[in-house]
Amino acid sequence: MELNLISKELERFKNELSYNKKMLILIQENIDFLKTSNAAVSLSEYKKIKQQKNLIETRIVYYRTKAQPLEQILNTKELSHKEEMERFEHIYRMQFKNNILEFPGDRRKKA
Repeated sequence: MELNLISKELERFKNELSYNKKMLILIQENIDFLKTSNAAVSLSEYKKIKQQKNLIETRIVYYRTKAQPLEQILNTKELSHKEEMERFEHIYRMQFKNNILEFPGDRRKKA
């Protein structure tokens, strides 16, 4: 259950991160276009675009810092879950194994 919640949260952060990266690319292309072309743009609109770029850059940093620890937590929890399942399977299989216990004293008496 906990692994499921962590993985969903991590997936949400990664989706937000990829969306913001795409938006940053588009905004940077718009800024480059406005700088190189002869298009008439008001100064206030240019400032708004720059503010959006700064906002998206801070969002990218935020989502990266949130996603990285979740990835580490998820990896450690998945590893421990895998080890627990292997331990459980080993114990479960031991129930069906024919375990014949022989003690050294019993072998001497039979011979």
